Order: sequence, then structure tokens, then C-alpha cells
Amino acid sequence: AGLFAVSRYLSQEEVLDKSNPFVQLVSGVIWLLRNGEIYIRQSLEAECNKTQETGSLQKFVEVVSARTAVGHDAAGKLILLHIDGQTEIRGMNLWQLANYMKDNGVINAINLDGGGSSTYVVNGSLASYPSDHCKSDSKWRCSREVSTVLCVHKRRCQPANCSGNGECVDGHCLCKKGWQGSACDSLVCQPPACGPHGVCTQDGCVCDAGWRGKNCSQECLTGFYGDSCNKTCSCANGGSCDPVSGRCTCLPGFYGETCKQACPLGFFGLSCAEKCDCDDLCSCDPQTGSCNVTFQGETNNTLRNAGLCLAKQMLTSWKREDANNEKPYLRERSWLIITTTLTVVLMASLTAHLVQACRGSVASHSAGRRDYSYVPLSKMNGAFLCAKDAEDNRKGNAELEDSDSQDEIWSPTGSGRA
Repeated sequence: AGLFAVSRYLSQEEVLDKSNPFVQLVSGVIWLLRNGEIYIRQSLEAECNKTQETGSLQKFVEVVSARTAVGHDAAGKLILLHIDGQTEIRGMNLWQLANYMKDNGVINAINLDGGGSSTYVVNGSLASYPSDHCKSDSKWRCSREVSTVLCVHKRRCQPANCSGNGECVDGHCLCKKGWQGSACDSLVCQPPACGPHGVCTQDGCVCDAGWRGKNCSQECLTGFYGDSCNKTCSCANGGSCDPVSGRCTCLPGFYGETCKQACPLGFFGLSCAEKCDCDDLCSCDPQTGSCNVTFQGETNNTLRNAGLCLAKQMLTSWKREDANNEKPYLRERSWLIITTTLTVVLMASLTAHLVQACRGSVASHSAGRRDYSYVPLSKMNGAFLCAKDAEDNRKGNAELEDSDSQDEIWSPTGSGRA
């Protein structure tokens, strides 16, 4: 809707001028307001009675009747005014109409109807109470067909779609949240409103990762990270997360993306990067590295189970090594038994040889005398000492042989010398 402006009465030539044609032109009877002042008296002098059918032009102005007027205010806003009524019964005269419009900020206005009746139609439906009775049924009122017709469309916005950021309502852009301006083409949030750590959007400031607040001037609270600090950290065991990336920094004794894993046995410190330095390769405190530590709960059970497991593995390993190694022919115990046995056998054998040698000596002595006499030495001399060695026996035998010729020989047939 453009600015509705009337500066003067137009001549027929001006109306028909094709070099400067009118796009929209509204005719009426009596100029009500001009430049903020009532202009009825001047109109009475300039217009003629043929422009209406109520009677004289003066009566047309002063009679109470239904009225329709169009005008605009100082801002160019279109004003449509409709007054229901019936000639000489109810309604307004033009003086009253002009004063009413002036009091409501209208600066230029004309009266549209020719008197007698006025009809107001919105979107094809009758929206007023006409003065004419319907011919089909007099208890109803019907519109009068008149020549003075003004069709008014909804005011258009510029641009029509309100820059895509609003809705056009009665010629005005109703902007969406975060947008402003007559065309909804300007963000409510304007740099540097969000400071160095944020960006203006239609929803306000969108803060960079690690920052929060209306103007993105506050760092994330502990336990939060990301854009506008809208993400929750997942660090366990007292670990802290980076307010920008959310990466966890673990306390000594823990490791992993979320610090859920305790240091393996034998390691300690930040990220479990240091090795324990304890006697016998014992484990240490996973946080401080101290060797004077007593493990509790699950860790203690783990160590116990690990010890049992290690012992079983060592025993199994030893058995495998024994099975794979070449077995000795005889073990030490076996050698001891064999040695003892051989010693006993040797001693028994030596004793037997001595006994046999002793018996052999006696037997050989008896055999030398068998042709001469049979006298057992045991009866003659008692028990003969057999403990002498073999060499003495041999000497004795030799002496006996030398003296045999001199001994007396006893025989059962007699006695005497040989």
C-alpha cells in the first residue's frame, strides 16, 4: 500500500494524461481533510450538486447518514472508515466525520459515498448493516449497488517474504526470534556483542567450545565442555576434562580415555608411565610409587590369584623341562644303594675266600698223608689255627714234605718205620 496523497482537484485532461498515468485513482464527494485541516468548506465551493443524489450539496454535507471515507495518517498508513446509518435517521454528517478522523491522526481524507447507503464487504462477506431493505424479505437488509466502489487489498511488505526471516501481516513484517528491522534483515545480536569467543546468530550468541554465558565471556564449569559448554565430561576417578575437546587428564594411578583403568601392577604415576623400583620386583603404590603398600580388595585378590597362577605355571614348566631333558642312567640314591651293595658283596666274597683258603689248606695237608695214615689234626692238636695266611700254609706244607721220610707211619697192620 503506497502513500495515499491528494494535493488538488484533477482536471479531466490530467486524469486522461497517458504520459503520467495513474496506477490507482479513487473518486469521491467532498474533501474532508487536507494537510491536517478540515477542508469541507473549500470543497463546497469547488464541487457541484451533480456529484450526489441526496439533495443539495449543503444538505448532503449536513444530513445524518451512513458514511464511508478513505485517508492516511502522517506516516502514510491507509485509513478506511465506515459508519453504519440511514439517511436522516442515524449515522454522521460530514462535519462530524471530518472531526472524528482529524482527532484520530488522519491528515488527508475524502468522503466516498454519494449518500443514502454504504456497504462494507470483507473477503466477499457483508461486514456492515446497510440501510436498504431486501426486496425478497423486508426484514433483512441488503447492499445497494452503487458506482463508487473502492477495493483495498492487504498491505504488502517490502520485501514480500520479509527476507525469509518473518511474516507479513497487514503490510508489516513480524520478525522471527533473533531478527529485527522493517524487512527482518538484521540480527538482534550484532558483533561485537558476543565478544571474541562467540558468533551472533538468530538465536543469540553461539559460544565457541569451552565458553558460555550471554556474551560468551565465561569459561565452562568443571565437568562440562564443548560449544556453549553443552556436553558433560565422562572422566572417572577424579580425572579432569579439557573444556574445549573434553579429553580427560587422569590423576596418578589411572589411565585410559576416561581414566577408568587403574595402573597395571608394576607401574605408577601420571599415565602409568613409570615402573616400580621395589625389591624382588614387588608392586608399588600406583599413585606415589611407594614400595610400602598394602593392597586391599580386588587388587589383593588379583595378586593372590596371580601368585597361584604363577606357581602353577612354574611347576608345569619344570615338569616339561624334566620331561624334555635326558634322564641320567642312575640317580645319586641309586648309586649309593649300588655302592653299598657292592661293598657288602665284596666283603662277603673276601670272607668266603678266606674261609675257602683256610679249608683248602687243611684239605691239601690231609691229602699228603692219606697213603700213610688217617689222623685228623683236630683230634691231635685241637682246633688248628686257620687264621694264618696262605704263605705260611705253603711253607708249612713244604716242611712237612721234607720231614715225611723221618716220621713214623702208623698203619692198621702194624707200626714201625717205613
